[in-house]
Amino acid sequence: MSAADRKIFFRMFRYVKPYAVTYTLGIFLYNVQGFLFPLINSLVFRGVTEGLLAMDFSMVINALVLMGILIVGGMLLVGTGVYMYAVVDAYILRDLRVQMFRAFMTSSLENEKHSGEGIATLNTDTNTATDITGSALSNFVRMVITAVFAAVTVFIVDWRMGLGALALGALVFFAQARFAAPLARLGKQQLESNADAVKEVSNIFSGALTIRAFGRQPRALISFDRENGKLQKIEFKQAFISMWQNLFTTVQGWLSLILVFVFGGYLVARGFMEFPQVMLLLPLVGAIGDAMSGMGAAFAGLQPPVVAARRVFDVIDAAPNANKPVNTLPINWNGDYTLQVEKLNFAYKNAENKALTDVTLTINPNEMVAFVGASGSGKSTMLRLLMGMYERDLPNVRIGNLTYDTAHIMQWRKYFSYVDQQCKLFDMSIAKNIAMGKQGNATQAEMEAAAERAFAHAFITEMPDGYESECGERGASLSGGQKQRIAIARALCHAAPILVFDEATSALDAESERNVMQTIENLRSDHTILITTHNLNNIINADKIVVMEQGKIAEIGTHSQLLAQKGVYYRLQLTHRSDGRGSE
Repeated sequence: MSAADRKIFFRMFRYVKPYAVTYTLGIFLYNVQGFLFPLINSLVFRGVTEGLLAMDFSMVINALVLMGILIVGGMLLVGTGVYMYAVVDAYILRDLRVQMFRAFMTSSLENEKHSGEGIATLNTDTNTATDITGSALSNFVRMVITAVFAAVTVFIVDWRMGLGALALGALVFFAQARFAAPLARLGKQQLESNADAVKEVSNIFSGALTIRAFGRQPRALISFDRENGKLQKIEFKQAFISMWQNLFTTVQGWLSLILVFVFGGYLVARGFMEFPQVMLLLPLVGAIGDAMSGMGAAFAGLQPPVVAARRVFDVIDAAPNANKPVNTLPINWNGDYTLQVEKLNFAYKNAENKALTDVTLTINPNEMVAFVGASGSGKSTMLRLLMGMYERDLPNVRIGNLTYDTAHIMQWRKYFSYVDQQCKLFDMSIAKNIAMGKQGNATQAEMEAAAERAFAHAFITEMPDGYESECGERGASLSGGQKQRIAIARALCHAAPILVFDEATSALDAESERNVMQTIENLRSDHTILITTHNLNNIINADKIVVMEQGKIAEIGTHSQLLAQKGVYYRLQLTHRSDGRGSE
């Protein structure tokens, strides 16, 4: 195991700390079997053998009764231990998933995973990773205890047999440990292949309508089968290695028998041992070999959990602010929430060119500010950066006295509500979709007030189940305009002073677009509005229009001021007019 793998391995035990007492006791009780069952076998073998040789059946009966008592007691102890550490294992899995999910929610958009890969990591990888603190570790500890107890006992009976048993055990251990590297490689490939398969399924399900419309079902099936075929090949290779592992285990068992009977017979013949002692050592020597083989197999078996834990920690480490305490105090609407950006430069990770260059901008409370420009000009990047979607140390971006680099990301996002062109609604009731905007529980009155301001209350109450009507997956049961108004109601329920509309009307028909823009206009009195739109007619009344070009602010002004300059905005309007949509 490399230094990096050891670091991952020990990091997993931080999650054990809150449950250390229960976990330690559970592991101890579970591993009672490590010395108890070899002891039972040895005592019974010896007692039965001595009884038969002496023709004293009471000795045989006593040995069997003792075996029964020890087995029942051992089963109770082991069962209790299994339950205790399994409960802790479930808590560790929960804590790991919660921390990872929190990291998903707070990490930068640059670290965003495909939904299918994220689900695979959250579900499969976390479950595999907890094997480090669960079955993999407990089995390894049990094997160590068994090997130590059996070896000490064998050495007490006869040191020569002890040396032989240890030599055999060491040979088996190193043979089994040789499988660690290929298993680690295959374990990583398996996890990645499984994530790819889930990703492919997610793509197919989310694009089911497009696939059917273009008759691509056969190609989708081929693609899905290809990903499953990759996973199957990896599992075949793992089965092949497991075959050799089992072969070594079988050989080790036969070698243990040969060692005891041949070498033990030799020692009996030379007068160094008696036959009952050989029968006493038979299960102990076998236990040493089994334990050493199990230790090697357990060591090799740790590799997939370590790989899975590394994938999980990659997600957690990508969101360093995820576990910092958050200021839960509500926003003071009477306070200063002026947005200020001074000489901002921003580049995406691993990008050669800057996405934003030397941007300086002030947005006052209750202003409507529009960002326009050609595709790739930086307007959406600007909005997402202001909303705290990218983790950067940016002391030159502030809201009032709060700076981007010192604020917790969740604290910063309290100031913003967001509506985008995709208008994501969840497969739940309208009420629950609106209530998602509030950090905490939204009352019915709060939801209805938000819906009324978004001009959604009327059509919601006309629906058969009112606010309890189901939206369907991705809002399938609603029209585009209805979805957009519910999304605006959700944004208003968030009760943030700054509303962001990123191409919020691009997918709407003309009438729905006018209605939504009227809703936005009505919100200007008590909100700062940041908007990007494909339709320049929608922003002619904006307090400021910020014209972006190649990541820079080319112009700032009102509609009439920018037209008079006959610069970039003027050319955008000419292009817009050529489509029959321009304004004067």
